[in-house]
Amino acid sequence: MVLLRHPTAVLALISSLLLSPAVQAASLESVLADQANLTMFRGLVKNTVQETLKYHILKGTIDMPSIVKGDSIWAATTLTDRNYSTVTGGQHLILTKQPGGEVVFTSGFATRGTVVVEDLQFDSGLVQITDSVMHVPETLESTARNAYKDLAAFVGALYATDLYDEVAGWEDVTIFAPRNAAFQQLAGTFAAMDRDDLRRVLRYHVVPGRLSHVWELRNASALASADGGTEVAITRQANSIFVNSAEIIQPDILLANGVAHLIDNVLDPGQPDARPDFSLTTQQPPVFTPLGTATATGANVPTPFASNLPCTPSCVGGTRATAAPTGSGGADSSNAGGALPRCTGLAGAGLGIGLAVGAIMAGF
Repeated sequence: MVLLRHPTAVLALISSLLLSPAVQAASLESVLADQANLTMFRGLVKNTVQETLKYHILKGTIDMPSIVKGDSIWAATTLTDRNYSTVTGGQHLILTKQPGGEVVFTSGFATRGTVVVEDLQFDSGLVQITDSVMHVPETLESTARNAYKDLAAFVGALYATDLYDEVAGWEDVTIFAPRNAAFQQLAGTFAAMDRDDLRRVLRYHVVPGRLSHVWELRNASALASADGGTEVAITRQANSIFVNSAEIIQPDILLANGVAHLIDNVLDPGQPDARPDFSLTTQQPPVFTPLGTATATGANVPTPFASNLPCTPSCVGGTRATAAPTGSGGADSSNAGGALPRCTGLAGAGLGIGLAVGAIMAGF
């Protein structure tokens, strides 16, 4: 299925599976020619802007009435180039049918579009026209910088412990990433933690080789983490989903190599049996014991580890801060003002496609 855009920011999605030979359908060229606002898309198809269009081409014919109201489904695309995606079977987007019947597409950076014209047949499949451009999922770092800044502490901690490249290199990864506030309230704990222990904690938040969207996280199931296979447990209660005792507060953040779910507490591999206490009317307490004075949270509080993100030459000194707290053996947990250092060039190959889409569509 191909995603294309016309002057009023409309995309077309074209499925790649052939229709039955018995169906006498028009050619793709003639279908697009009948849509006055898709003139530029016809040019894109003819000129094959390869890597841009691949993320807009779904594997398989998916007709909109086949999606059940309230359900979400994986939609694999033909973007399989490892420079842009290390997801088995091609990079994905999410299709969700809302209670009112409209179908919403979710892509990288939580970019969403709604189908406005359904199931236009051509001789090799279907065209769906939506009201926004899909954004190719990017790296974890790029996503933290540009779309989900609440991931800054987690990504900075990966850099501080030299784990970022390892995690970014895993395929079909599921990441349970604690939000910034979870690190802020335990700043003293992590400042005093041995580097190897912190590496173990961070690996416990990552499940390599098993890509699980939120609707695939089953109650009472378990997933083997990168911490030597130590499992994290899934608990579902009403509309809430917990990983051990931490709640998922933002699901399905699409990444170049998988998916991340933002959680409200840091997981402890030493306490794999931690479970939510449903008698509480407030957020579940952290499983780690906070050290020192209780740490405030929020935008005006320094974000632990954020200073470990890579810098451009415009950063002070032009290099990434890597100093550990004196005598702790841990990573730098300070960040004056809580600001994120700027990225060094392209944060990942996925960014190239995201920019390409924007550039191509901007001239329409």
